[in-house]
Amino acid sequence: MRLPLILISAILFAAAPLGCGPLPAAPPFAVTATPPTTPTLPMTATPRPSATAMPRPSATTTGAPSASPSPTAPLVLKPRVLRIGRTVYPQVIDPQRAAPGNGLDLVRLTYEGLLTVDEKGNLAAGSAARWELAQDGMTLTFYLRDDLKRADGTPLSARDFEYALKRAADPRVPGRLVSYVLNDVKGADALARMDTATAKPEEIEKALANLGVKATDDQTLVVTFRHPVGYWEFVAATQVTFPADKKRVDQNPENWWSQPEGHNGNGPFKIQTIAPGKKIVLVPNENYWRGKPKLERIEFIYYTDAPTALDAYQLDEIDLLANVTPDHMTLIAENATLQAELARYPAAITYALVFNHARKPFDDKNVRAAFSQAFDRENWVREVMRDLGKPYTRWIPPGIPGAQADKPGVPGYNPAAAVATLVNNGYAARDSTPANPRVDCAKLSEVRLAYPIGLMTQFARAQFLATNFARVFGCPFLVEPVEPAKYRALFQDVKTIPPISLRSWAQDYPHPHNWLSTYWACGAIASAHGFCDRTLDTLFARADRELDLTAALSAYRQAEDALLDTIPAAFASYGEHLHLVKPYVIGPKNYPSPSDWHWAGEYGPVWTYDIDLTRVPADYPER
Repeated sequence: MRLPLILISAILFAAAPLGCGPLPAAPPFAVTATPPTTPTLPMTATPRPSATAMPRPSATTTGAPSASPSPTAPLVLKPRVLRIGRTVYPQVIDPQRAAPGNGLDLVRLTYEGLLTVDEKGNLAAGSAARWELAQDGMTLTFYLRDDLKRADGTPLSARDFEYALKRAADPRVPGRLVSYVLNDVKGADALARMDTATAKPEEIEKALANLGVKATDDQTLVVTFRHPVGYWEFVAATQVTFPADKKRVDQNPENWWSQPEGHNGNGPFKIQTIAPGKKIVLVPNENYWRGKPKLERIEFIYYTDAPTALDAYQLDEIDLLANVTPDHMTLIAENATLQAELARYPAAITYALVFNHARKPFDDKNVRAAFSQAFDRENWVREVMRDLGKPYTRWIPPGIPGAQADKPGVPGYNPAAAVATLVNNGYAARDSTPANPRVDCAKLSEVRLAYPIGLMTQFARAQFLATNFARVFGCPFLVEPVEPAKYRALFQDVKTIPPISLRSWAQDYPHPHNWLSTYWACGAIASAHGFCDRTLDTLFARADRELDLTAALSAYRQAEDALLDTIPAAFASYGEHLHLVKPYVIGPKNYPSPSDWHWAGEYGPVWTYDIDLTRVPADYPER
């Protein structure tokens, strides 16, 4: 089972001894919540077997568009270098183990999958020139480009992609964060169930041989499924198909990726140098099938904290600041230059207060509804998220295929209705009257708010929610500091996972399958919170197996509506990306994507990005 790829400071509500006294109770009050109004454009279908496009609305950026070089500009003998400042050094640069926010950007620059997804979510050919889904939806065949090569010039064949997919499914590969996307491939479920501590090597090898992935010749790869599948082209664009070089992996299975020579990819760039914790430098891959990129170097420069990175950006030491935080926004608002260089646009991430359906009182849908009605999302975004993102009561965020951002979702903020929901469904206090409805606080006593010691942001979030719910329900909600190790251990068992936890989900690929079946199906991620609904599973499966794109989208929308009707969580908000880009950097601000977890324009055509050398600062690199 996979944990969310981006887990944004989960707030735990643990039923454990208290560390702080109760917050003072306050009477409920009424506030009208404003639902989100961001429109979502529908996807349009393209006949198979040609490339299937799934368009999304283009994200907007704040500030002036990137400039193009002047045709009369004088020749400037400087290299075209894009210096990207970051504050998170990647833990791993391995195609089958990297994650959004942690190394995946480097992997995507140095490797390419069978297919690609652009900044708008459109599918396109990648290492495979074309692909074909069988009429029964049981097989998907990829036909590789002629003369496909690795960075060192050696030929790349379908067997390299077969190796990549089998490595993504191999239970012996530690930290395989995305193996779950292979669940519908024939034989993948048997591998997922294997315990490497007890399984014999020959048993694992036999299971890998039975995986529905086969190179039938040097140019052809066939993927076979357990049942008809209509979404898998998008999986073919993820890192599970990025072809690490088996020879180099075998030389150092655990750490082959930590040295530049370990990488022999097929993406637009190749890694030149790695200075752990400080800098990683990429240079063009001259054997890339699209041709040599325009940039002569991409330098990833890592800083110890966000203020230091912002200082470096203002001193022209970097050209793109990836990690803009809410703390930076006051300074940016007061600086016209930074305002013009800011790229701010929606992110494909949703935050939610997820209920543990296996624990009281949230095994009761009425309680889940009441807490959703009690959740002040507007102030949550403003005070806790610091205006980063927008309040949202649905699951699939705006701009993602299948999203229904113009429709109401789970119950929105309505304090009076929250109290009424509890009072009218068995949670009324003895002195409750129609004129003065009161909640029986004893029946909500298990809802306690915990946070890991040492993280003030966690404390602030827990404190906000404790105050919010105390004000609405007139009951004390207690805040408890927990040792970090104990805090993490709570999530190992559904019996100890808190009644409510703040979770987030960031998409792996822009398709509703990744938002519904991947997260909410029985046995998937939400099962850790005691969530399993067989009726919903039937709806998910019907959508997943629908081969007609228009019909599939309709089925996914129905499935999301049914999911929200169960009130599995108090959906809170969707996120936003914040990046700073110098005006002489050509490209990144023109190709924003909801999936840009690392830096602006990450999912755009990076091989076309450029630097206007007539506008660079005086201390821009000379060599």
